[in-house]
Parts: sequence; structure tokens; C-alpha cells
Amino acid sequence: MRYAIAPNGIFWSIQGEGHLRGFQMAFVRLAGCSVGCPNCDTDYRVDRRLTAVQVADEVAAVMPTSRDQWVWITGGEPTDQDLRPLLRELKRRGWSTALATSGVRRFIPPVDWLSVSPHGELAQRYGSEVKVVVGLNAVDPDDWIAKYPDDQTDFMYRYVQPVWEDGAESASALAQCLDFLRRHPNWSLSRQDHKSWGVA
Repeated sequence: MRYAIAPNGIFWSIQGEGHLRGFQMAFVRLAGCSVGCPNCDTDYRVDRRLTAVQVADEVAAVMPTSRDQWVWITGGEPTDQDLRPLLRELKRRGWSTALATSGVRRFIPPVDWLSVSPHGELAQRYGSEVKVVVGLNAVDPDDWIAKYPDDQTDFMYRYVQPVWEDGAESASALAQCLDFLRRHPNWSLSRQDHKSWGVA
């Protein structure tokens, strides 16, 4: 089993979004995406293919320390690939694992943190957090919650997040998020703080 890795696919950074904002972690960006959002700004071309052991070795090389660290698997759409061997290897080395997915397919998560950022139909209706990115592909939070009411999903944390456009956070999307939050007090605001920090 070899994993398709995107360009600059394994790196250390600080999580800038959601509940784990501010946590140091190693990121593994897998290549390929079956979702195909028209406004996607992520480079998920296949750069190389690595075994689970090779991925874990590169993760170890970018981590400041090997203890008590998170590994965040992202894409593209990571669930396009069989993640079980990779997750087993990362857990074998003692790391906490997180997965970011669009939620287009159901995934029984053998991970410590499951982050769902919906793009299209939502099959994964439970997880650690859901982040609805307002303004991405014309996503409207009111339309989303009408289709997927809170009592029909099971997420520990629920976020709306304004989209970034042309190198800046969208002011109109932020205003839409704030209006939504006033009417939905069990939701919170997330932002792409890593972009303002200037980290990957």
C-alpha cells in the first residue's frame, strides 16, 4: 500500500482552525480528491507515493519532538485512500491522529479527532467537529442547517467559518457568520488564523 502524497505534503505547522486551533502538529496532505470543488485553492496533485512507514518516518523528521504530538491527515479528500494502515502506523509510534474530511462518505473513525468540513452531500453525520465554511462554493449556513438540523447530526463542536478570497478573509462571509451565530447560540466562530499568522 502506497499513499499518494501532494506537493509539500508532510510538514510541521500550527493548526489555525476549529477546536484544536493553536496546537502544534505535523500535517500529512494526501493527493487526489473525488469531491472536486470548483473554487478549491489546495494543490492536491500527486507528487510521490509512500508506504505508511515512509510517511511516518517523514512525520518524525519534521516534528520538533517525538512525544505528545498530533498528526493531522488532510487532502484533497483523505478518505479516497485506505487510511487504516497509515493510521495504525502513526498510532504505533504513539502519536494522536486527526482527520479532516469533506464528509462525502461515511467513515468509522479510528482517529482521536474527526473534523468534517462539508462540501456537497453529507454522509458523515457525526464527529468531533463540523466546520461550515460560509461563502465557499456558495455555502449558506441557513440552507445547510435546514438540510442537516442539529438534532440529526452528532458533533461535539459546531463552527461556521468565513471563506478567504483573494488573500483576505471575506468581510461579507464574516458578517453572515456573525448573523447566523446570533440565532444559533450552540454554534461558534472559526477562522483561518494560520493564514494571518503566515504559516502553512
